[in-house]
Amino acid sequence: MAPLRSDAGLDLSFAGRFGFGIDQWAYVPFEVPEGIRRIDVSTSHDNFSLLGIGHNVLDLGIFGPAGPELGNARGFRGWSGGARAGFMLSATNSTPGYLAGPIDPGRWTLALGPVVLNPLGMDWRAQVVLTPGVQPSIRHLIDPGPAVHRSRGARWYRGDLHTHTVHSDGRRQLAEMADAAVSAGLDFIVSTEHNTNSANRAWTASASDELDVIAGEEVTTRHGHWLAVGLPPGGWVDWRYGPRDNLFAGYAARVRADGGLVVAAHPSVPLPGCAWEFGFRDVDAIEVWNGMWNVDDEVSLRIWHQLLRQGRRVTAVGGSDSHVSGQPVGSPQTVVYAQDSSTPALISALRDGHCYIAESSAVTLALNVSRDGGTVVVTAEVTGAPDCNLAIITDRGCVGRVKTDASGLGTLRWACEDPAARFARVEVRRRSRFPSMVALSNPVWLGEAS
Repeated sequence: MAPLRSDAGLDLSFAGRFGFGIDQWAYVPFEVPEGIRRIDVSTSHDNFSLLGIGHNVLDLGIFGPAGPELGNARGFRGWSGGARAGFMLSATNSTPGYLAGPIDPGRWTLALGPVVLNPLGMDWRAQVVLTPGVQPSIRHLIDPGPAVHRSRGARWYRGDLHTHTVHSDGRRQLAEMADAAVSAGLDFIVSTEHNTNSANRAWTASASDELDVIAGEEVTTRHGHWLAVGLPPGGWVDWRYGPRDNLFAGYAARVRADGGLVVAAHPSVPLPGCAWEFGFRDVDAIEVWNGMWNVDDEVSLRIWHQLLRQGRRVTAVGGSDSHVSGQPVGSPQTVVYAQDSSTPALISALRDGHCYIAESSAVTLALNVSRDGGTVVVTAEVTGAPDCNLAIITDRGCVGRVKTDASGLGTLRWACEDPAARFARVEVRRRSRFPSMVALSNPVWLGEAS
C-alpha cells in the first residue's frame, strides 16, 4: 500500500477502507531508512456502535524487518489491540505492549485488525513518523532471563491465572497489580496480556519478594481466547488463525513442549470473537470461572462436567481477568498443591488437577477419598463460606448436600460401593435465588482411590 503523503520518507500517511466483519487482518508496509532512532504511529477510524453492545475497533501492532509472517517471533515488535490508537518505539523505550530495541533499517509493517460492525464498512487512517538520530549501541532485543522463584516447599499456593495491566488493555501499572495480588493473599499471578510478551519482560526486571509472576499470554484470536501459561523467557504465541486453518493444535503443542499449560479462556462468553470455537481436544484446562460468577460460567461448568463424564482429564481453573480496580485481583483464585513455588512445579500440579477454585483467600476447600474394602468414602470440607451449600457431584449427579454453619464451616461425607461413580467433585454455592459459586474442586477419580 503506497503512502498518501511522504515527507522525505520521515512522515508517512496511509488510509483505506475495511468492509464489514471481525475476522480480517491487513498489513501496511513502510521503509525505515538508516539513521532512524524512533518510530511513532497514530491511527484513527470511523466510530460506530451496534445497539450499545459493540463498536468498531482498529486493533494495532507492528513487525520489524524480519517480517510479519505467521508465527515469526523474530519479527514481532508489539501489539496493543484496540486499547490504543498509537504507540512509540525506540531502542531503549516503548509504549507498554511494545518491545524496545534497535530500529533497524528495512521494511517494517503495521499490523491492523479491524473489527467492523457497520454494514457499510469503516474508513481508517494511519500516520507513521520516523525520527532521525543516533541510537544507543544495542544490537538486538534483550531477552529476559528466567524469572527467579523462591523455593517454599510442598504446600497450597494461591494464584490468579488471568491478569491484565497497562501492557494490554488493563489500567494498573505492574506495581499496582503486584500490590493488589499481595493484598488478595496470592502467592503468584500469571501475566496474560493480549497477544504480547512485553509485560513478561518488564515483570522479570521487577522481581518481588512477596509475589511470583509466571510468564504467559492471552492468545486473543477472533475465534476464542486461550491462555498460554508458563512461557519461556521471551516466549510469544501468534493469534492470527481460526479453526479452519488447523493451526491451533500446533501452537498448543509448542506451548506444552516448552513446559507450559494450554487453557481455554472464558469459553462461553457470548461476544463476537470470544466464544471458544477450537474444541477441547488440545487444551489442558478450561477457565470455568472468570471474574464474577455469572451465566457464562454456568455454561462453561456444564461443558467441563460433560468432558469429565466422557473420561477427559481436563483441569478446571479460574482467574479474575482483572483489568481495572473494580475487578478484584484474586477473585476468583486457583489454589494449587505443588511441591514448590517454581513455575514447573505449579504447571505440573495444574496439569494434574491438583487444585481448586475459590472466590477469595478466606475460603479453603478439602476433598479426600479413602477405601474401606469395597466401599469408597468421599469427605469434603469447606471453611470461610457462611450461608452456603456444600455439595458432592459425581458423573451421576449430586449425591449429597449440606448447609454450612454460621462460621462458614461445612463437612460432608459420602460412601459408595464400587462402581457407583467414576469421579467425585465438590461445589460450594451461596444459598440464594442465583446460587453463585464460592468454591469449586477438581475431581478425584474414584477408580484410583487407595
